[in-house]
Amino acid sequence: MCRSSEVPAGTKLFLLAGEWFPEPTTPARWDELVTVVATRPDEISGRVWVRGHACVRHDPPDCGTGSCFEHQVLASAIRANLAGQR
Repeated sequence: MCRSSEVPAGTKLFLLAGEWFPEPTTPARWDELVTVVATRPDEISGRVWVRGHACVRHDPPDCGTGSCFEHQVLASAIRANLAGQR
C-alpha cells in the first residue's frame, strides 16, 4: 500500500497514459509529469489521490494555486516511480 509518508512533497512522478484518471472512471490518454504537493494516506481500489503541479516544469513549480493536478493515480505507478523505474 502507498501511504502519504512514502511520497514526499516535491517528488516528481512520471505517469503514463492509463495510470491516472482525469475522471473517476476514465483513464488519461496522455503521459504527465507531476510534482507532488500531497497524497491522501489511504489506497482505494488500487488508486491514491495525488495533489500536485503539472503546469510548469521547473523547480519550484508555480501555478498560482496550491495545486493544478488533483486526480486518482494507480498505486503501482507511484511505487514504480519511487523504486526508480521511471
